[in-house]
Amino acid sequence: MERFDYNQPNSRERVAARRRARAGQPRSRRTQATRPGPRRAVGSWLASGRMASLVLLLAALGGLLYVGLAPRFVVRTIDVEGAEAMRADAVAELSGARGQSIWMLDTAQVAAKLKASAYIEDARASVALPDKLTIVVSERRPELRWQSGGALYLVDASGRVLDKDATAPLSNTLVIEDASNRAIQPNDHVDTDALALGRVLSLRLPAELGLRPAHISWDLGRGMYISTADNRTIIFGTSNNLDEKLAVLGTLLNDGTAFTMLDLRPSTPFYRNDVPEQATPTAATP
Repeated sequence: MERFDYNQPNSRERVAARRRARAGQPRSRRTQATRPGPRRAVGSWLASGRMASLVLLLAALGGLLYVGLAPRFVVRTIDVEGAEAMRADAVAELSGARGQSIWMLDTAQVAAKLKASAYIEDARASVALPDKLTIVVSERRPELRWQSGGALYLVDASGRVLDKDATAPLSNTLVIEDASNRAIQPNDHVDTDALALGRVLSLRLPAELGLRPAHISWDLGRGMYISTADNRTIIFGTSNNLDEKLAVLGTLLNDGTAFTMLDLRPSTPFYRNDVPEQATPTAATP
């Protein structure tokens, strides 16, 4: 019987040979040989937290896009503080802010636009989520004196008479003439509505109607009235319905209506003209 020699396997040498053969392969082939399957790759990606980071990034971008473009984040409410001569809605319109994105609104630019008005000396603006703009204005306030019985008196904002004014009034000083010539003393009070209306008329008449009063006067019967350089008298009474009164006056001035007295106090204002119209000369017949 023929004998055969059996060689015992040398596992260590065989493993070492395989490693040497693998090390001699190109990198692309080795990478391809060890590339994990699709399921294992997805599982590894999820386990690394990259999916959660991507979801968070997309959510953040979507949130920013919504906040920047959503209609609820545009200026809808405008609160105005400090306006007396100007109407609050006129200040809001002058700001030009309504309908703008609250994120893109430049409050410094809004304030600069407001300060360009003849009425406004200073202005500040601030925003509040989701759609509110607050405007605080300081209107130009001419120095004011109350004249009665040939004397000028200093008065404060509450209408309290402080004392006689011994100094010569400045050129921009507003003087309200008390036509009743009452004798007044320090600590007496004058009509506060007349004070406020006098300030408003001194600002709005020149700016809006091109009408500069020669005198601003007040008495118990007529209230506030003005006289013009061409001897016209316009009676305002009180500050009630002032916008409507100014609209009527503006219409008459624009139409060139001749009048010497205009009373704006009644619900239906009336006027008269005491200057007779000159007859138009006619050509003589031969």
